[in-house]
Amino acid sequence: MNAEIRGGLRGGAYQGLAVGTVELEARHGDWSLAPALDVIRGGYDLHAIHIDARRLFRTARSTAWLGAGPTFVSSNTSSQQTWNVDAGIALRTKRAWEPYIAARYFTYSLPVFRDEIVGRGATVSIGISVRFR
Repeated sequence: MNAEIRGGLRGGAYQGLAVGTVELEARHGDWSLAPALDVIRGGYDLHAIHIDARRLFRTARSTAWLGAGPTFVSSNTSSQQTWNVDAGIALRTKRAWEPYIAARYFTYSLPVFRDEIVGRGATVSIGISVRFR
C-alpha cells in the first residue's frame, strides 16, 4: 500500500457566500483522513473545521472520493458541532500538482445576538492540491 500526504487550497461558494478552504490529506491505500478549514465570507468571523474519513477510487487518470465526518462551525459568538458529507474528483498528473472539483454538504444554526445564522447546503469548489510525500 502506498502512503501519500497532500495539501490543498480551494475556493467556492456556500449559499451564495464565498468560501476559502485549506486542506491536509493523509492517504493510505484506498482510504484517507482529511482535516480542512473553511473560512466563510459572510460576517461574524464564520468558519468551519471538517475532519473527514474518505474512501478513494483511483484510476490511471483520476482519483475520486466519497467521505464524511464531524464538522465544527463557529462564529464570533457561538459554535455548533454537526456532520458533513464530502465528494470530489481530482485529475491525476505526472507532477505533484492535481486540480480538482469537490462538494461538501453540511448544515448549521448558530444564535448571534438576537438573530440566528442558518446554513444548509453544499459548498461547491475548485482547487489544487500538491503532494508533499
